[in-house]
Amino acid sequence: MSATDHSQRGASGVTASRRGVRAAAGMALVAGTLLATAACGSGQISQTASQVAAINGANQQVKDLALRDVHILYPAVGGQARIAFTIANQSPTDSDSLESITSADGTKASISGDTTIAPNKAIYGSAPAGTLDGADIDRLKVSIPVAGQLRPGLTTDLTFTFAKSGSLTVPVPVDAGATTGPVEAGASSGSGGHGGGH
Repeated sequence: MSATDHSQRGASGVTASRRGVRAAAGMALVAGTLLATAACGSGQISQTASQVAAINGANQQVKDLALRDVHILYPAVGGQARIAFTIANQSPTDSDSLESITSADGTKASISGDTTIAPNKAIYGSAPAGTLDGADIDRLKVSIPVAGQLRPGLTTDLTFTFAKSGSLTVPVPVDAGATTGPVEAGASSGSGGHGGGH
């Protein structure tokens, strides 16, 4: 074997060795990046986990009616809990109307105002404190008798019944806004139907 062959083999061995070192370094770099990325999330609370929805209440759909931000306003006053909501009619042609709101024990809410929901229009329940309505919003006055303590964070089932769209039971949260703590409410009574709202 000539000296030239030895030098060529030596050079190719060095080149292969360098390639191996480069490959190993590249793999180590990729592995380090993956570990660093994984470590960023470990032991941390993700940003999305702590985000709160902009809407406090329940959101449900029955046929063409979209119920949005349905919640009970805290605190109750004089044994009556006000119910806030928006009900939008997504039908371009057919009107509907809210006939009743009933609790799980059969107690009916008092509803005062025009409950007709015209096509592509909405009706609005009681207003949360600090709400600034536009001139085109005419709110219903809606309240339901409550018994015992009304606590923020709890939910209660309310059934919304419509003339055409039928009934829908919604798990409705009690929303305290900036207020906390329970409030004593008066005894429940079965008064209900339309008129005489709070």
